Amino acid sequence: MKIIQVTPGYPPSIGGVQNVAKEISVGLANMGHEVTVFTCTNGIKDIKRQTEKNLTVYYLKDFVFAHTPVVPMLFFRLLLIPTDSIMHVHISKAFIPEIVYLISKIRKIPYVAHFHLDVEPSGRLGFLLPIYKMIFLRRVLKNANKVVVLSTRYKDLMKNKYGLTKRILVIPNGVGEEFFLAKRKTAVRDDFNLLFVGRVSIQKNVACLVEAVSLVKNKTTLNIVGEGELLLQIEKMITKRRLINVILHGGKTGKELIDFYRKADIFLLASKQEGLPLVLLEAMAASVPVIASDVIGNHEFIEDAGLLVDPPTPKNFAFMIDKLIEDRKLAERLSRRGRKKAQAYRWVKIVKKFEELYEGLYENN
Repeated sequence: MKIIQVTPGYPPSIGGVQNVAKEISVGLANMGHEVTVFTCTNGIKDIKRQTEKNLTVYYLKDFVFAHTPVVPMLFFRLLLIPTDSIMHVHISKAFIPEIVYLISKIRKIPYVAHFHLDVEPSGRLGFLLPIYKMIFLRRVLKNANKVVVLSTRYKDLMKNKYGLTKRILVIPNGVGEEFFLAKRKTAVRDDFNLLFVGRVSIQKNVACLVEAVSLVKNKTTLNIVGEGELLLQIEKMITKRRLINVILHGGKTGKELIDFYRKADIFLLASKQEGLPLVLLEAMAASVPVIASDVIGNHEFIEDAGLLVDPPTPKNFAFMIDKLIEDRKLAERLSRRGRKKAQAYRWVKIVKKFEELYEGLYENN
């Protein structure tokens, strides 16, 4: 099959959507399918087309408007794809899904709308987002041959908010084999390593974790791994409060990232909203017990394999952190449950579900 992946980001750009797009694309290519990826440069200079067996990645120049990449050449590049292709658009930003919708109408090519997160308004132009969703995004979703969501709660959201009653399929995110190989270091000590991995943004609510660490009774170090628009603000917060036990490491990938999971005692996620965060899967696969905000995405996935914080305030996070540090039996129990739960989310199993989805679309078209 000829599969066209259209995504606002792809490695070496760092992020959850980027990693999902890569894992699906590489997995399908390894199965023998012809995969082409169209993505943005995301400010990375001198990035070139990547080509390997069955997989070609095109990085198209973009400019940013209202925190959203605009890719002028995407429409024209998609006009040239084979008509026997299937398009798969990763939805987390505006503009790109609408281009895929137009190409589908013009060239009669089916597409899958992969809905990653129902983003909330932010910034000066945030008031436009609800209008965009109701007029443009709703149309993209309703005209998709299939809409993929990450959980049953998001399936309900598709029905209640966007009026979709059919063609919705739940396929969760996956986790790579390398995280199962990250055997956690569990040496006895009096300083506990707390870990956050992700974008330092409003959505991820990192300030809550920084504040929580200042309230924790036990001796801890919070390692923040990631980049983002609020990084400078968090750095100022750390300096102002003289929190020498909060360390900013920047974005990490590969072996460096895995090493942070290996050294972590507790993984923290205070997001205001989520789809199904890859970092939770990664932490669980690496046997790191997790504490996360009780929001859509986290709640349905974690269940009894971690601790949920509701409401996700610094005080409540601090309480849960101390609880897990002081109850090592609970920590080990959550560690085992998390790893067992992550087993069902190996990427090889998830990519197979996408292959079956595409095969069904080929038969129907």
